Amino acid sequence: MKIQPAIMSGGAGTRLWPLSRKARPKQFLNLAGETSLFQETASRLSDGGGVFAAPLVIAGRGHGKLVAEQLAGAGIAPADIILEPCPRNTAAVAAVAALWTARAAPDALVLLAPADHHIDDAAGFREAVLLGAKAAASGRIVTFGVKPVRAHTGYGYIQAAEEISEKVFRIAGFKEKPDEKTAQGYLDAGGYYWNAGIFLFSPQAMINALEAHAPDILKGAGGALSEAAPQGGGLLLDEGLFSKTPSDSIDYAVMEKTDKAAVVAPVDVGWNDIGSWTETASDPESAGHMLEACRNVTVRSDGPVIGAVGVEDLVIVATGDAVLVARKDKAQDVKKLVEELKRRGREDLL
Repeated sequence: MKIQPAIMSGGAGTRLWPLSRKARPKQFLNLAGETSLFQETASRLSDGGGVFAAPLVIAGRGHGKLVAEQLAGAGIAPADIILEPCPRNTAAVAAVAALWTARAAPDALVLLAPADHHIDDAAGFREAVLLGAKAAASGRIVTFGVKPVRAHTGYGYIQAAEEISEKVFRIAGFKEKPDEKTAQGYLDAGGYYWNAGIFLFSPQAMINALEAHAPDILKGAGGALSEAAPQGGGLLLDEGLFSKTPSDSIDYAVMEKTDKAAVVAPVDVGWNDIGSWTETASDPESAGHMLEACRNVTVRSDGPVIGAVGVEDLVIVATGDAVLVARKDKAQDVKKLVEELKRRGREDLL
């Protein structure tokens, strides 16, 4: 069985400002190791004893050359690089990936994965993918439920129903990001898992689901792919058609409506979506930062040395043109600063 990785690399990473910028968003930064999150993802999906095909990458306009450079740096040749002229959320990306694969490798399963996640156990993740492959080959649209280690309020949850095959379950429901009490209730009850936003499906299963539940998304994405043309280091989707495609997530457009949804669970591979600065570690000691009498402080910089004295529970991030100071319990709100910069017209800081 062949698996076609399709890497979603269109995210802006606004919660990781000021290091994450439009020209180089978080997936292209070294936030969890010696390589970027994008390179880590591509490498994780380029192993497995010949099961995984060369990756298809779907990225934002303006990132084609960066994608190619980072893949070359990781020693990986892509199957194709498709560029979005504007963001249209994950359902449109799923449509593009399914339609491209239906044409290029119709017998393969599509593994649709975000470019900006970190996974400690790459081999364990690939094993989870293979567990879900039989269900996906039979027409199921499979997602992956990460074993929750705490009552996290920043993730959506998946509730598992009866078991279909080994560690593969029918999905009873999707839960929005909960408050802390509700999240703790999920952990206490069991059978609830973090929604990793990773999907495995046959091209035809996704096409059929989109035809049934989101035909306008399928039509718009399909037309944009048919009219795509080489530009900017990749194949640029037709802007006129893609910009009119409805913007929706796979969860809302497909997974919450289809009776084909299934989940592999629990997936215990050290998954982290690096969704805010609280999910990252400080720069190494070699960066020269100075922390005196500080507790639980994360410091990151692309050059300037950071000094802090007598503070706790903070994130401090410095670049050549901006400094972020945030309480860790407010790290999710960094995106509000990005919105304020947009309101002020400060494109130079975006």
